[in-house]
Amino acid sequence: MNHLKKTRMALAIALMAGGSAFAQQAATGAAAPTAAPAAAAPAAADSVDRIVVTATRRNTFVQETPLAITAYSQDTLANNQVKDLASLTAMVPSLVVEQHGDSGGVHVYMRGVGSANHTELGDPAVAFYVDGIYSPRPQGATALMYDLSHVEVARGPQGTLNGRNSTAGAVNLVSGAPSTDKFFGTAGMTVGDRHHLQTQAMVNIPLSDTLGLRIAAIKDSQDGTVAFRQGSNVLPGSKKYGANDQMGVRASLLWKITPELRGTFIADYFHDQGAGNVYLAAEPKAGQELRSALIDTPGMLDQSIMTYKGRLNYKPTESLDLTYLGSWSRYQRTNANDADAGVFPGFKSENRTEWAKFDSYSHELQARSDNDAPFQWVGGLFVFGEKNKVRFDIDRSQISQATVAQDVANGSVIFVQPTVGQYASAMSFKQGNRQLKSNAAFAQISQQVTEQIKLTAGARYTKDHKFDIGGQNWACPNWPANVPLGTTVLTADQIRQLVTPGSGLINSHNIGPGGAVTAAGCGNTPGDNSADLKYSQSTWLGRVEYKLAPQILLFGSVTTGFHSPAIGDGGATTKPEKLTSYEIGFKSDLFNRELTLNLDAFWMKYKDKLESQVVNSVLANFNAAGATVKGIEAEWTWRPTRIDRLTGNATYLKAVYDDFLSCDVDAARANGQSCGSTAPLVNVGGATMKHAPKFATTIQYEHDFALGGGQLTPRAAVHYEGDSFIGSGAFNGDVPGHAGVKRQDAYTTLDLSVRYQPSNKAYTAELFVQNATDKAVKLDVTELCTDTGMPCQPTQQIYGAFYNQPRTFGARVSMKF
Repeated sequence: MNHLKKTRMALAIALMAGGSAFAQQAATGAAAPTAAPAAAAPAAADSVDRIVVTATRRNTFVQETPLAITAYSQDTLANNQVKDLASLTAMVPSLVVEQHGDSGGVHVYMRGVGSANHTELGDPAVAFYVDGIYSPRPQGATALMYDLSHVEVARGPQGTLNGRNSTAGAVNLVSGAPSTDKFFGTAGMTVGDRHHLQTQAMVNIPLSDTLGLRIAAIKDSQDGTVAFRQGSNVLPGSKKYGANDQMGVRASLLWKITPELRGTFIADYFHDQGAGNVYLAAEPKAGQELRSALIDTPGMLDQSIMTYKGRLNYKPTESLDLTYLGSWSRYQRTNANDADAGVFPGFKSENRTEWAKFDSYSHELQARSDNDAPFQWVGGLFVFGEKNKVRFDIDRSQISQATVAQDVANGSVIFVQPTVGQYASAMSFKQGNRQLKSNAAFAQISQQVTEQIKLTAGARYTKDHKFDIGGQNWACPNWPANVPLGTTVLTADQIRQLVTPGSGLINSHNIGPGGAVTAAGCGNTPGDNSADLKYSQSTWLGRVEYKLAPQILLFGSVTTGFHSPAIGDGGATTKPEKLTSYEIGFKSDLFNRELTLNLDAFWMKYKDKLESQVVNSVLANFNAAGATVKGIEAEWTWRPTRIDRLTGNATYLKAVYDDFLSCDVDAARANGQSCGSTAPLVNVGGATMKHAPKFATTIQYEHDFALGGGQLTPRAAVHYEGDSFIGSGAFNGDVPGHAGVKRQDAYTTLDLSVRYQPSNKAYTAELFVQNATDKAVKLDVTELCTDTGMPCQPTQQIYGAFYNQPRTFGARVSMKF
């Protein structure tokens, strides 16, 4: 409560400062700046940087863009140790990124809205772009951020200009542009705990007056965070879960073909050979180390993204600008993951992506009028396609508890290899041809009615076709029933799931890595995932802007968006998610840009909101009838003197379901029931949505000290977040016997650093510590007995959670030449 009172007081002071500054600027009549087609405009020594963004398909300063949008330059990202989207969360209001294990992907939430489906069956709710090119897979959001011009994060629906799957917002990484003017470059190295080593470099080479080449690369590796508990069945030298081993290379070529025509061509490669992540105990036993697990499947991840992008800009006249964006991308992955996380010794559930290949392409043609005309317009055509191929296997097996007890007593490895009469089963998802074809047309117009008033209207029409040809689900021999702990008399259904009698140690129902799946070997026939889904959707926008003073912008808007429907197992389909958002905003540059203060209030109504949850060991997609999200966001950057900077953000949020008939998976199991058969449906209207704390804030302070002809800058950043629901599903209440397990209590984290720059800024040297108090924060919780088919008692529940990064410290050196 004290945190809340203090932060509200700080916001009130900031608002009063903004009001007095408005009076001052209205009196002086300071002129508004003119946007330039550059990533950032130079600022005075005692003012804040200004970044140019492209969220409106035009080059506009953040403070002149009538959206809730946050942008940071590469230098700011580096100073805050940001290397991927997950490490950006505290710097952007309402942004949450969940790590996940069995696909190398993440779940991205904004304003309490996101998608919990990271498989080929789902699409993210926060659209992710690199250089304006849409990245359809959530694994794209795990790519390293390096050599960027800036990153821009737009909150709320972006359905008119960005289209599908941007109901919660959109993230765009803009890479550094090549130049034909001069030769220059950068280089840097970071070292830290857990053998952290990051190296990166960039060089810009002007090949001629019309050709410029920019090459950038990064390599980042660090040991894992999850210790192997005694009894883990792992080979010496196995990577711990949480280990990183990533690299990226990007080559960009600028060709000034004619004075009116220029092209930029980019080849971008990302490779990740880390260990992935694993669930940890959400309710650790006394004396049990939190970041440890009993592992029998070491984490293995090998994923890569290769993207070729092209951009052509043609300006035949001063009043017309034509742009073409095209791309082709291939994402590939193999990985293995310990799905049971060892929380039930003697039971093993191993998830493996045997192979996955996702090919996508996009073409976009944009036409726009001159930026300075009173009447402005932009229009375009968009074509996107994706083809998915994936085989995903789940192997499950169990040994007797007597054997487990003997291994524990002897201090031996718990070797889960079932023999005759013991439980084993497997499942294989084989999707050989799942495709999406999407076409869209969009247009947006703006009219400067008076010097102060500007009106904007826009619309987009999208036509999609999703289909799956020949997709199969194999259950070998059938999907396992939960065998109660200590059972000695097996049912007929359980007997059919045993290792084939007479096969000894050969587990014929454990497919094994790369094993063939046939009806004869599986003991079953496949389920059919074939589906064919066609749909279309129109989205629109209406907005009014009012220039209250040269440096103060007010705006109000009504926007719509949609999330494409999902195809699930068995060919099941959902409705598309639709959204209407009402928003008013205030943006200001005050005191000669010493203070930037932005406020945004929003009210968003969802219809048929898409949800994903594991039900009876199967990931299901379904629609909630409705949901309402409303709140207020504030962002500020204040430089009261030339040597002090105070920046931060704060969010007040209320995100609830209006009407949603669903089955409470956790309550059903606690009562010995099963969703889809014996458990009733419950209306959870009024329940708070996931990752929607009522209040959250980040405050960062920097002070410059003159030292040795240079500048020493300590930095402290504090992030506070109120309690929030972080469990899977829509039920935010307590589970009998597990109070608070699906919630994250209010918490505070602290980041510290000190950096030094000489007066010519030729290099930067920095010491840093992230999460200095080593606060453990739950990001996601699931009930593993249901999720993995674990042989728990009929009403027993065991919860696993993904957590934030532990305390991390290191040193960074970078230079420019």
